[in-house]
Amino acid sequence: MQNIDQIFLYMKDEIEREASNEEKAILDEVKALEEDIYESMKAEAKRDADLKMKQEIEEMTSNASTEISESHIERTKKLIEKRDGYVKTIFDEVREKLVAFTDSKDYVSFMHEKIKKIANNFNEDSIMYIAKKDLSMKDELIKVFGKNIKVEVDEDITIGGFIVENKDLHLVVDETLDFALNSQKEWFNKNSGLIIK
Repeated sequence: MQNIDQIFLYMKDEIEREASNEEKAILDEVKALEEDIYESMKAEAKRDADLKMKQEIEEMTSNASTEISESHIERTKKLIEKRDGYVKTIFDEVREKLVAFTDSKDYVSFMHEKIKKIANNFNEDSIMYIAKKDLSMKDELIKVFGKNIKVEVDEDITIGGFIVENKDLHLVVDETLDFALNSQKEWFNKNSGLIIK
């Protein structure tokens, strides 16, 4: 039986491995693109210089600067699109694995384990929000919680897990896989090194 720490460690390792592979691919592509652009611009500049001679050097320099700027903007746009595509692919795959996990026997154990860890912090005036597909586990989740609490469907929980809220205590615990995935995505965006300048 997997516990949540193993799952998130696996998620983190998978994300870091995928990120490393994607980062290398992006950097190799950037380098090749820069070399192609450099060679292309160098050849064009030489042709222009031969045709326009000395009296048009200032104009040629101005045009080259404009082209470089536009080329840099276009290249940056393409790289951002590629990076965003890679990130989306990675997190779509992770999401699919999490959805598959919610259909496994380990998911029920995961839910029980998480509920037991937080149940003592809440009283019967609390509400547990779950995914619609987990509604069949309602009675079992209440039993594990150990208190007679309300259980409601939250349409925003699309993968699985639960949120327990007690407004009187001003206490909310979010143990959804949706929240965990979004947190990993934020961490990845901050730490992946896939920043395009």
